[in-house]
Amino acid sequence: MKIEIGKISYQLASKKASVFDFKEENPDWDINQIVSKTGVETVYVSDENETALDLCIKAAKKLNFDPDEIGACIFVTQSPDYMLPTSACIAQDELGLSKNIAAFDINLGCSGFIYALSVAKGILQDLKKDKILILCGDTYTKFIRNNDRTCRPVFSDAGSAVIISKSKSKMSGPFSFGTDGSGYDKLIVRNRATKIENNFDNFIHMNGAEVLMFTMSNVPKGVNQLIEESGLKFEDIDFFLFHQASTIVLDNIQRKLKIPNEKMPRNNKYIGNTVSATIPILMKDLISEGKIKKNDKILMFGFGVGYSFGGCILEY
Repeated sequence: MKIEIGKISYQLASKKASVFDFKEENPDWDINQIVSKTGVETVYVSDENETALDLCIKAAKKLNFDPDEIGACIFVTQSPDYMLPTSACIAQDELGLSKNIAAFDINLGCSGFIYALSVAKGILQDLKKDKILILCGDTYTKFIRNNDRTCRPVFSDAGSAVIISKSKSKMSGPFSFGTDGSGYDKLIVRNRATKIENNFDNFIHMNGAEVLMFTMSNVPKGVNQLIEESGLKFEDIDFFLFHQASTIVLDNIQRKLKIPNEKMPRNNKYIGNTVSATIPILMKDLISEGKIKKNDKILMFGFGVGYSFGGCILEY
């Protein structure tokens, strides 16, 4: 089974915020130093009644697709509207999709889009219809304290929508995955589910240094492995689309792999880290700008919370 990426859209949260303005509430922050490390100058924050599902629904409605062509709806999120039911089931109804489809959630963060692509590729062969809708959305800012200098200047809320189709010609794969659950508590929100730990609050906590170490131990190696397994050469890859974590993370990946600037685009400066939506948002921007063209070979790699990573090579 081969797949190809079709229409892409996204919806940023309603409130646009300058990271530099956070210093007003946190006068002890060296905001210029923070921005130099994160690379993020603008983030988008959901309002009280705005959810990840809301953002993904709005993104999907921009696609102008035929609901009857969709055979499955996959929703990637770690901030669902409800503990249950499944958000994808709600999306099926709100988007007017057929009742004869598969609809399910994937609880993954920064690597989630890659996992969803692989799952879509796997189940398309069992579907009567040729297209799958992948929704990726999160509202991490709802879990971030105003004085959290590690997370607040980085994370943004957004939702993305991507149509995946069966293909007879496009290269789709190989895929590569990895997990190291020993680092589960290095990026975590406690006390929001069934396990209550009284010594902790219910906000997000991130150990940025440990997450960086995980990234540098796995991402460059994973990228080289993908290229080797594909039978391609490094120079055959037209674009490297990485999860838009932070400038310090992306700079280290680029340095380690010696990727030219023109092949490693970024947009985190203006959008921030939107978790599983970063790669589809970046791809949409590049397509709209006319930079990604038909038959370009794209290596995508997501990594982070879990610890979890996933990568693949696709032909656009």
